[in-house]
Amino acid sequence: MQIKEFIDLGRHISINGHKVFVIDTDERNNKTKETFVIINGFPTLTYDFRTIIKELSAHYRVVIHDHFGFGLSELPDTYCFSLLEQADVCIKVWNHLRLKEFTILGDNYGTHVAKEILYRYNAKLLPFRINKLILTKNSRKINHLNLLNINKLLENPNLSKYREQLVEHHNKGLFDNFEMNQQRHDFQSQKVQRIWEKFNELQGQKEILVLSNFLEESYLYWHRWNRALKDSQIPVKIFWRRDDVGLKEIAIALASHQPKNVQFIENEKCFVIEENPTDWLKMVMKTVNKNFYNALKYKYQVI
Repeated sequence: MQIKEFIDLGRHISINGHKVFVIDTDERNNKTKETFVIINGFPTLTYDFRTIIKELSAHYRVVIHDHFGFGLSELPDTYCFSLLEQADVCIKVWNHLRLKEFTILGDNYGTHVAKEILYRYNAKLLPFRINKLILTKNSRKINHLNLLNINKLLENPNLSKYREQLVEHHNKGLFDNFEMNQQRHDFQSQKVQRIWEKFNELQGQKEILVLSNFLEESYLYWHRWNRALKDSQIPVKIFWRRDDVGLKEIAIALASHQPKNVQFIENEKCFVIEENPTDWLKMVMKTVNKNFYNALKYKYQVI
């Protein structure tokens, strides 16, 4: 599917005075299909789900939007890429579409947004009903990020005393200092230049803001979001891969009191939507909707 054809599937709506790109495959709401809401998250966009949307729309009313600053949505001047703000926008989008009852699939960083929404739902703060919650991480784009190492760095009590010194650096000389005790080579200079360029590109700044807020809020709200899973009364299905850096923490948190409604399912073959969209969808639907799974299995059977 080409980008122009994809854009025609959706439209822009105004949230907080800014444009949000939304796809609603059954906007007339004829009430013959169950609603399936997808909360995508960095590094995936709505466009990455184009094959998934097409397949799901045969059985569901599919709703998905790009977060502020990503994909086809507008970037507000003062937006800080907070996961809590993303949850606020999700709720406003769904209220705008007058959604009353649906299943949520949270993907990648969208899993944390989904858990924040679950927390509010448990507290009876939301005007809609959530039937199921599905949490997945299905992109290869984040394999290079070792978030555990970054978390260990942030937990270092000696880090704070260096912050003011780091703030004083406003040019790429900071990076040059890392090379000062090594033999100078052309490729080192090029590497330093590229790092500095990355810091000055809009996309690079965006990624830094997203990652920094993700790490900070993951630490601040870790207990809040895991409590949401423990207190939930709805079916929760967590799909994990062996390279999932957050799996151990989630499993340990739920081990002492794992609710019967929370189920862990291993993505044994590490399906991702960039490479195996239909295989990934079959894996999810096998535990969510058996009839749909059988239809997909028949449609894509190897002859």
